[in-house]
Amino acid sequence: MKKKLILITFEIAPKEKYVKDLRDFFGEYLDVEGYSIKEGINHAIHGDLTLITFSGLTNIAKEYLPDEMEIIYLNRTFKKGSFEQLNDIPQGTKAILVNNSKFGAIDTISLLYEMGIKHIDFTPVYPNMDNIPDLEYAVTPGQLHHIPRNVKKIIDIGWRVIDISTLMNIITKLNILNDELDERLEQYLKTIVPISHGLHFIFNSTNKIKNELNIILDVIDDGVIVIDKDYKVIHYNRSIESILEISEKSIIGKYIKDIIFSYPPIENLLKEDYIENCIIKHSSTGKSLVVTKRPIKVGSRTYGHVLIIKDKSEIENLENQLRKQFIDRGYIAKYRFEDIVGVSENLIKCKAKAKKISGIEAPVLIIGESGTGKELFAQAIHNNSKRKNRPFLGINCASLSSDLLESELFGYEEGAFTGARKGGKKGLFELAHMGSLFLDEIGELPMYMQAKLLRVLQEKEVMRIGGIKIIPIDVRIIAATNQNLKKLVKEGRFRKDLYYRLNVLTLNLPPLRERKKDIPYLIKDVLDKIGADNKKIDKELRDILINHYWDGNIREIKNCIEYMAYMGNELLTIKDLPPDFLNELDDYKENLEEKLFPELVFEENKLALYILNILRHRSAGRRAIYKEAIKDGLDISEHKVRKIMDFLHHKGLISYGNGRMGSRLTNKGMKIISNNELMG
Repeated sequence: MKKKLILITFEIAPKEKYVKDLRDFFGEYLDVEGYSIKEGINHAIHGDLTLITFSGLTNIAKEYLPDEMEIIYLNRTFKKGSFEQLNDIPQGTKAILVNNSKFGAIDTISLLYEMGIKHIDFTPVYPNMDNIPDLEYAVTPGQLHHIPRNVKKIIDIGWRVIDISTLMNIITKLNILNDELDERLEQYLKTIVPISHGLHFIFNSTNKIKNELNIILDVIDDGVIVIDKDYKVIHYNRSIESILEISEKSIIGKYIKDIIFSYPPIENLLKEDYIENCIIKHSSTGKSLVVTKRPIKVGSRTYGHVLIIKDKSEIENLENQLRKQFIDRGYIAKYRFEDIVGVSENLIKCKAKAKKISGIEAPVLIIGESGTGKELFAQAIHNNSKRKNRPFLGINCASLSSDLLESELFGYEEGAFTGARKGGKKGLFELAHMGSLFLDEIGELPMYMQAKLLRVLQEKEVMRIGGIKIIPIDVRIIAATNQNLKKLVKEGRFRKDLYYRLNVLTLNLPPLRERKKDIPYLIKDVLDKIGADNKKIDKELRDILINHYWDGNIREIKNCIEYMAYMGNELLTIKDLPPDFLNELDDYKENLEEKLFPELVFEENKLALYILNILRHRSAGRRAIYKEAIKDGLDISEHKVRKIMDFLHHKGLISYGNGRMGSRLTNKGMKIISNNELMG
C-alpha cells in the first residue's frame, strides 16, 4: 500500500507549489496531500508523515493530526544560478527582501547569507508591514505581487525549492528508497545549491577504488578494511594489524566473516549498507571494537564497503585524557538536561527544542529574562551535542571593558600592548576549538566587536591582537541575551547581519511566573541540594511562593529558599521569608484583591483580559483568538482559550454566535472593559 505524506503550510500559494514539486519528484511512489492554515482545515488528517513549512505551525497542525504521527520540517534552498544576478549589485547596497510573511523574509535573508550573498544590506519586508523603507532595490523569491510600487529595480530570484535534505528525510522516514528514487535524488542534486555541502568521492570502477585507497589508507590512525561486493578483503591499513593482531598475508582475499570472529557476529553487520559506531566483542583479542560501515557507490550500484574499526578502550582513554585536561583548566560544562528541574508544559517544550538544537551544528541564540537559566541550557546543549567531550567556555560580554573583552576573546601576541604577557596569550576562541563558546549578554557587545564576531562566524578564523597570523578554528557559538536584539538593530546598537547570523536556532526560555507548576519541584530541589530535605513548607507559604512574580526568576527563588532553610525552623512559614520579601507581601495581597477576576490565577486573568480586548473591537471565534495570541507571543494552548472563554460566557461577559459569527462582548462585558480602561 502506497504511503501518504501530509504537507501543511500557512499560505495557500506555498501549499500548491510544494505539493506539485513533491508529486513531481516522488510520482507513483508516494501520495502527497496538502493543507494550508489560510484555507482552514475542517477535519482530522491521516497519513504516514507530516511535513510542515516552519516550526511555528506545529501547535496548530497537531490539532488535526494523530498523536503518533511524526512531524518533520521543510528545508528550502535555491536553484543553481537563481541568485547569481545578485552579484551585480554594488557592495554595501541597501535592499528590501520581499516575501509573503515576516518569517519567510527573515528565513530567506538568512539563507542568502549562508549562500555567500554578504555584500547586500537586506531589510525584510512583508504584507501589512508598517514603515516600509524607500529603497531602490527589491529582491524577492517569486513574490512579485507584494513588492511596493515605488521600487525602481526588482530582482526575482524565483521560488525557493525543496532542499535535498528534506527529500532524503522523507525517503528515510517512510523507508521507500529504491533505485529509481536514488537516481532521481542524484539528478535533483545537480539542479540545486544544497544547504549542506559534503565532500563526495565518486569512483568509476573497483580498480580505481583500490588504487586510490592504497595511497590514502596507510596514513589513517583508525583501522580500515575495504571489502568488495562479495565481502572479500581487498585492502586494509597498518592500524588494523595492531587492533586485530593480524598480518597482511593472512587475510587478503578472504571473506570478512572468516577473519573477524565476534559477538554479535560480524556477518550481521553485512546486512546493512550503513552502520554507525556499532560495538562488537572481538573473540580473538577480547577487545571491544567500534565498527562503522559505509558503502562505495556509483549511482545506485554498490561496488563494496569500507569498515572503520576502532579499539573502544583507546577511544575511552583518549577521551578521559582530554576530559581531565578540560576539567583541570575549568573548560567543562557541568550541567545536562536532566539537571533542569520542572514538569510544566512550557519547560518540557523548551527542553525538547533545545535537545533538537543540540544536534544541529549552527550558532544558537538563547533569549530569556535574567535568572531563567540561560547558561544552564547552554551547557546542557553542549553536553548533548557531538562536542560534549570537547571544551566549553563562557564569558559575560557586559562584565568586562571593551579592551579587556577583546583580549579575552581573541588573545594577543607578545608585545601587543603594555603589560602583555610574555609569549602572548590564547583567546577564548582558540581555547574553545572543537568545542562551544558561550557568550552571555551578547547585546552588550561593542559594535566593533560585533564585526569581529561576525567574521569569526563567517570565516571560522581569528587573529590575535598584535598578530599577523590567521588561526583557523572550529567553535560553536551559543549566545544569550535578556534584551530585544531586533529593537537594538533598529536603534543601530546591534549589527543586522550578525543578528541574522545568530537568529537561526533561537531558544526562548519562559520566565518562572509562566512555569508556576515547576515551583514546588524547584523548592524541593534546592532543599535537597543544601541538605535541608527535612524542612517542610506550610500551605499559605507555598501559595505565596507559587503566585509570586519572581523578577529574578530561578536565581531569586533559589536565594529565597536557601535563606528560609538556613534561618527558619523545620516547618517554614510566611514569617521565615527574607525581610525584603516580607516588605513586598502586603503589596502582593493588594494586587491579588485588585485582579479583575480573583478566582483566576495570574496567567488566566491575563488571558481573560486579552480575550475581552480582542472582542471589544470585533467578533472572533476561539480558533481566531488562539492564532492571534500565538502571533502576539502568548504561550498558551487552544484548550486554555476555550476554558477562559467558557468562564467569560458563564459570567455573562461574552456571548457565543452561531456558525461563523464568532463570539461577541455583551453590554456587561463592554462595561467592565471600559471601567478598567483597557486599551487594545
